[in-house]
Order: sequence, then C-alpha cells, then structure tokens
Amino acid sequence: MAEQFIIAHDMGSSGDKAIATTLYGEILGEVKIDYPMHHPKPGWAEQNPDDLWEAVCATTRAVLKKCKIRPAQVEGLVFSSQTQCIIPVDKKGTPLRPLISWLDGRGAEIIQKELWTPPRLMGYNIFKLIRFLTITGGCPGQTGKDQIAKLLWLRAYEPDVFNSTDTFLDAKDYIIMKLTGRRVTSADLAYIWWMMDSRNNRNQWHPGLCRLGGVTPDRLPEVKPGSEIVGTLTAEAAKATGLTQRTMVINGCGDLAATALGSGALKDGEMHLCIGTSGWVAGHVTKRKIDIPHYTGCVGSSNPDRTYLAMAHQETVGICLEWLKDHVLYHKGQLLKEYRASEIYQVLDELAERVGPGAEGLIFTPWMYGERCPLDDEFVRAGLYNVGLNHSREHIVRALFEGVAMNLKWALLTLEKLYDPVEKLHMIGGGAKSDIWCQITADVTDRVIHRVSDPQQAGAKGMALLASMALGHIPSYEDIGGYLTVDRVFTPNPDTRRLYDRLFDAFKRLYRQNKSWFRRMHTILEESKQ
Repeated sequence: MAEQFIIAHDMGSSGDKAIATTLYGEILGEVKIDYPMHHPKPGWAEQNPDDLWEAVCATTRAVLKKCKIRPAQVEGLVFSSQTQCIIPVDKKGTPLRPLISWLDGRGAEIIQKELWTPPRLMGYNIFKLIRFLTITGGCPGQTGKDQIAKLLWLRAYEPDVFNSTDTFLDAKDYIIMKLTGRRVTSADLAYIWWMMDSRNNRNQWHPGLCRLGGVTPDRLPEVKPGSEIVGTLTAEAAKATGLTQRTMVINGCGDLAATALGSGALKDGEMHLCIGTSGWVAGHVTKRKIDIPHYTGCVGSSNPDRTYLAMAHQETVGICLEWLKDHVLYHKGQLLKEYRASEIYQVLDELAERVGPGAEGLIFTPWMYGERCPLDDEFVRAGLYNVGLNHSREHIVRALFEGVAMNLKWALLTLEKLYDPVEKLHMIGGGAKSDIWCQITADVTDRVIHRVSDPQQAGAKGMALLASMALGHIPSYEDIGGYLTVDRVFTPNPDTRRLYDRLFDAFKRLYRQNKSWFRRMHTILEESKQ
C-alpha cells in the first residue's frame, strides 16, 4: 500500500497555507496564498468567502504538486482557522454577504443597546451575565466582536440578509460545507459564539442564549468534536482541490485550540504564548474560571475529553510588525541590500539587536485595533511614546518587540491570577522564528521560553496529528505530545530584570492615564464624518 499523507490547512486572516505532512506530523512542504481584508468603514473588517475557498483549492493543488503526492495518497484533510467570523448562507450554501471578520467591531453599539441593558455591573447586564456564565463559562465582550453582536447588527441593519439566511457559519465551517455538503462546526468554535451549553461537555446550542442573539439553534451548524470525521469530498470539491472523493475531511479547530495542541503544552496548567497575526497566552486546564473585567477565561479545546483552554487573547500582535514593515520602513530593497539579507525579517531582527534593552526609553503600545485582554476596550489605539531626536528606526523596531512582549506579560499575569504561576512558556507563531524576539519575551516575562520546532506551523501540525488520531494512526490525544519537539530554550537575563519591571509599570500606566483620551478621540473622529 502506498504511503498515506494528511493535508492540514492553516486558514488565517491574511491567507491560507496548505501543509502536507506524514501521518505523524513530519512536514513535507507548504504553499500559501494570500487574500485581502477589506475595511469599507472605520471599525469594519470583511472578506470575500470565495477568496477563502479559492485559496484552499489552489493551495491544495499546489502542495500536491510541490511534494509530489498523488491525490489517492491523501487520506485526510483538516483545518485550523481564524475564528469568530460570520458568513450567512442560504439553503443552497450561497453566501448572502461578505464575511464579517473577528476584527470587526461594528456591533459594539448594538450589543450595549440590546444585550447589555441596565441594570449593569461593569457594563454588563447583571442577570444576563449570570446566565451566560452559568451556561457557557464566559460571555460576549463589550467590543462588538463576538458573534452575538454581529447577529444583532445584521438583524438591525441588514434585515433582508438576516431573514434570508438559512445557516450562519464561521470561516472554517463554510469551507467544510463546500467540501462535504455538511454544515457542522467544532465545539471549540461554538464555545466562543457564547450560545453553546458547555456544562459537563454537553456541547449543544442553548435555545435561550440563541434567542438573545435573535436566532434559533436550527439556523446554526451542528456541533461536533474537532476530531470528528465529517465526511468525504463531494465530486465537485474533489475536482476543485485535485483530490479524490475518498479523501476524508476531519472537522478540525479554530486557530486557538489548534495551536494550543501544536504547542506541546498539553498537561493541566502548562501554558504557551503565540505571536501570530493576533496573539495570546493559553493553557489546557480541567477547571473553567473567568475574569470578566480583563476579558480572560476558558474556551473549548481540541481535546474531546472535557479539557478547557484557559485563554487571554490579544488583537494585534505580529501584525504590528507587518504594519511597521509595510507602512513605516520604506526602501525595503535597499535595506535587504545594505544588510545582505534574503528577507526583511532578518533585517528587523538585526536592527532590534543593535539597540540595548529598553530602546533608550522608547515605548510602543501594540493596541492597533482595540484590545481584548487585559483591557476589553474597543477605543484604545497603539502609540510610540517618549520619542526623542536620539531615536532611530532601530529603536522603533526594538520598542515594537518589547511592547508586544509587555502586553503578553500583562495577559500572562492576568491568567496566572486565575491559575498557578508557571516557570516556562512554550512559544509558537511566526514571531517565534525571531531569536531576538524570543529572548526579549523571556527577559520581559521572566519566564523560560521553549520554542517549539516549526513554530509558525503549530496550528497545522497540531491539526494534522489530531486528524491522524481521528483516522486511527495515533492511539490517544495524550500520545500526540510525543510527536512535538522543542528546538531551542531561551533563559531570562537577570541583568535586564529591574529595567523591564520599571518599563512594564510605565507601559500599564500609559493606558490607565489615557483611557478617556482614546474614547474622546474616537468621538471626535466619528463626529467629523457626520
């Protein structure tokens, strides 16, 4: 019998990456295709669902060719994906409008008006809050970025779309529908719709909470474990992807649960941090807890046996570096030539290394699109503080690396107040490829950093191993950890401890002292458009 393989897709906010692996997670090759994010109005973020589908099909065909894999050798297809998106589709599965992204905050006003009504506690309706906490273990935030806010917005402002929708799907679930014809979601994704009953692993839509979002459970996809084999490819999907109709589609998970698995931090209380487009600190736990004011708590994990994922999520992390690269540091070709580098990220690392810890007092706050943990504030924005004539591009890059690390430390401390402190963190995501960023993170957090092998592929690799378990090649969930390795350990430098502690205190004060100013600036901008 010919060797069998798995194709795992990492379907993010900026593009889809198809990764071919062996049945035990060895990466053979990858192909990525980007797609755009559209911002038709301030605070809005949308994508064309067809862009996602076409990218999945094209990357699948391309990775088959690149790795010289025959279609019949692909036993399974699985997904890690962006989360908290909404695609309304009709009975035929046709999208009725563009995808509303997880970044989109248009629902902030209406969720306050229709859900978080008086009497309020910390901005939440106290009776609804208790109900959400009891049934889901969490609740929608106040930034308008959760699905309930998006549903309420659609009902109020696009009633024709809302009333014509047969099923509201997340990004991954739309692709799985296109592949198999089935409308299913994974329990980890359904968890953060905040309409699923997660008590005792029930994992079913709760009719009462669905009513708060203006829908009935039959208008939502069926909830299944991430390790569920959803079905095989339809004839049309097989033709589009270049695979066979015998290829099995495994449900997969959202990026949070997928990368948590791929991080290798699988034991109760172990934690990892991710520097991807967005970022987070998270760990598998057996008891769910929550810190509402700091938007921190538990969501579903990829583990089918009642394990939760304690999560402190942050909006803009690695994408801050993308912004710096694309919109601030011009003449990239000249920089590459000057530093004799093959890619711009190598130059950025070298620039950061030229400057000592603290970037000579320059501080960057990475709140470029609002923030979830620990601020839960849609109005906050990023900034460079304490800029002087002595500062150069090197200082800006260093300050960006340090600012992201400080924000992640704030998230870590928030999470550790709910659970026990940790001495080490597994590190994943594209940012983990940078040695200097890993070392800065170790120094700022005062934690030993264990960078996993192939850190940028943690989500896809985790899902490939989950798919292998679903297909019967790996005995159990716990056995998956044996196929995940650490490639380097970064130890905190004690000489930087006092400086970074003082800068971290200044970092937190910047938000507290400017919180009302951010809101006032938002009001000024909104009034100027009227």
